[in-house]
Amino acid sequence: MKNLIQSLFVFFIILSSYAVLATDDISERAEILAQSKAFSQAFIKGDIDTLMAIYSPNARIVNGNNKIKNDILAIRKYWTPKKENQWQLTSHEAIPEELIIEGNMASDIGYYAGVSQHLDGRKNQFGGAYVIVWRKIDGVWRIHIDMWNNVK
Repeated sequence: MKNLIQSLFVFFIILSSYAVLATDDISERAEILAQSKAFSQAFIKGDIDTLMAIYSPNARIVNGNNKIKNDILAIRKYWTPKKENQWQLTSHEAIPEELIIEGNMASDIGYYAGVSQHLDGRKNQFGGAYVIVWRKIDGVWRIHIDMWNNVK
């Protein structure tokens, strides 16, 4: 009987630790998804300061056939809207298919979609696939590696 009680005690300790881990994972997932949504909102508004605050200090971006940008100033320049731009972003969303969290790193794989509107009213839908490596720095999830391409 004593062995049964000890076994049940150990079982409940293990079970409760899994519950804590599951809760932590849900919380971490929610934080990453909130950052992803904040990125999209800042992108739509053209709020470069907020957008850049979501990147880690030594972030890298890789899009399509372009060279890797691993300088935070080059990343800022990439996202800064051009004054001569005739298109206005009206929506953007990242839709994760898989989000794996391991310690202070996470991999986020999915698709993105958006709509931009030309000054003459024409609309353009765009989308593609992405891979983001998130890194938790000082308690905040930040984009460390951002890769995407267009899906045709």
